[in-house]
Amino acid sequence: MKLPNHITQAPEIFRRYLFYQKSQHWNRQQVLDYQNAKLKEIVTYAGKYVPYYRELFREIGLDTSTFRGIEDLQKIPLLDKETLRTRQKEFIADTVHELDAQVEKTSGSTGTPLTLMIDKHCRANKYAAYARAYRWSGYRPGALRFIVKGLSESKPKPYGYDPLRNMIYLNSSKMTRENCLAAAKLAAKYKPSIFEGYARSFIDFYNHICNDYKIASPRGIFVYGESVTQPIREFVQSVFGAHLYDFYSHAENAVMICEKPDQKKYLMEDYFYPEIVDTQGHTAVDGYGELVGTSFYNYAMPFIRYKTRDMVRLSDDKRNTNAFRQVETIEGRMDDYILLPDGRKIYFAEGAVGYAKGVIAAQYIQDQPGHLTINLIVDDTFSEDQYPMIEQGLVKRIGDSLKVHFKIVNELEKKPSGKVPFIINRIGAGSLD
Repeated sequence: MKLPNHITQAPEIFRRYLFYQKSQHWNRQQVLDYQNAKLKEIVTYAGKYVPYYRELFREIGLDTSTFRGIEDLQKIPLLDKETLRTRQKEFIADTVHELDAQVEKTSGSTGTPLTLMIDKHCRANKYAAYARAYRWSGYRPGALRFIVKGLSESKPKPYGYDPLRNMIYLNSSKMTRENCLAAAKLAAKYKPSIFEGYARSFIDFYNHICNDYKIASPRGIFVYGESVTQPIREFVQSVFGAHLYDFYSHAENAVMICEKPDQKKYLMEDYFYPEIVDTQGHTAVDGYGELVGTSFYNYAMPFIRYKTRDMVRLSDDKRNTNAFRQVETIEGRMDDYILLPDGRKIYFAEGAVGYAKGVIAAQYIQDQPGHLTINLIVDDTFSEDQYPMIEQGLVKRIGDSLKVHFKIVNELEKKPSGKVPFIINRIGAGSLD
């Protein structure tokens, strides 16, 4: 039996956790010094061992031996998801075989399939930085957790207790009233000290069980995966009696934003180098723009100036004495939901397109009850042989109660705000802009 990474890498994760416990108390100059050092390291490494950057740096005349860090970073062009998708192999370091790297596949916030290589040092840093954020939300080692999120890949049952991870769990794709009540019974009995998962799934869970169970308030509610609007935050906090801590990160491991114990959000500037850019790719003068991240730790597949497609507004609160810059709002993914015939709401199902070859981007549109149209933007390598693969992945996540129709399109549909959601529901979901 192969042990999970967080167990086999426990010593390194612990060392990195101790580092993050110290770095959260740095002053601004210490943060900048560290960022400069890490930027020099990753740029020098990429220029030597990563084919894409070797060629790019040659073309733009960048000498890594004289690269100064933050001061020179804008000499390097921004990296977009499409370049990464079409030239994935060129981003893999020549030294990848030495780094205990693992393949991760993701379809991204707009259904763009990506194949990533994540090395052991990057995994350790992600676990450690995540553990710090988790602790900020109220978690203590050994405490019982209640997890509500997509678990179709890891849990054969819709709810239960996992003794190895000491958690009560509920699969957000299997949230029938019966399953919610069964999970609520466990939570009411054992009183988990931390809730974790998808914010909107917690709302659905509460609506299923509110007349039958009263669950003791946790220390905190740790959520991720989507933008948390103020109404969602206020509802979850009110019904469960605890603060909601918003955690933002990506599978690419190039960005991270967390809420600290002061209940304010901050760029984790000891984990990555953040930039906020305007539509022209220049530094946003008003603090509002697209978040761009440079990863410090993934040497197997470095991302330098990686565009997230998510918008961030920095806080102008002059009272902020933290060395990390404060974030006012994050405008990331906020989709509608897929409504199943039995009343379940599915907020996340993008993994179904993650393994399809030749898909540039995908979008789910529910245009009538019991039916789902999947819009696909594809390249020349795509064939209709990929359709069954996508359907099988969808059935694994949400069941077989929907009829699926595929449609090849030139562009995905946008909302009035200009955002491109992964899920659009035309049969009852309200606007989430």
